Amino acid sequence: MTDFMNFDEMFGTGEQHREPYRDYHQWFESQDGAWLHRKSDEAETVFRKIGITFSVYGEEEASERLIPFDVVPRIISSREWSRLVRGIRQRVQAMNAFLYDVYHRQEIIRAGRVPAALIAENDAFLPQMIGVSPPGNVYTHVVGVDIVRTGENEFHVLEDNARTPSGVSYMLENREIMLQMFPELFAQINVQAVGNYPKRNFLV
Repeated sequence: MTDFMNFDEMFGTGEQHREPYRDYHQWFESQDGAWLHRKSDEAETVFRKIGITFSVYGEEEASERLIPFDVVPRIISSREWSRLVRGIRQRVQAMNAFLYDVYHRQEIIRAGRVPAALIAENDAFLPQMIGVSPPGNVYTHVVGVDIVRTGENEFHVLEDNARTPSGVSYMLENREIMLQMFPELFAQINVQAVGNYPKRNFLV
């Protein structure tokens, strides 16, 4: 397995750019490096002004950090995205099925797959919810699934954020800034829009 810290999103393991980066690489190579650095600094200034930060848990100092901005985006082809969507949808459905079971028959506990104490002693467990069925049996409506690419066709999930997936807001703000900074780039490359994200239902 390729170490994800060493996998180059644009070039992979070779010297030629990967296919999803073809158009972007052409645009990137035609830009002035100093200008790109200025635009990156400008983006960070905007994030600082509007307060786009994130908390670092477990650190007493500098708990609020500026959202990182990179002019080189992570580009996922439509074929790769379709594959990821299927897996993520299945994963989120499994999470909601697990929560439904925990608050109803608790078969996963009776089967010995999950220790009862792991559920009962968890601060997030609400005994008041036992027997309650939310609309559509959906307990977690927005899930932040942290994914890392470990190879050309390999993806792994680092963690699932089902309580406060604040990364969604970072994604929306990042795209907005990219559109403002590099409108010509989006005019050249067909990129799936994300502005309608809050209105979409991905489980259907």
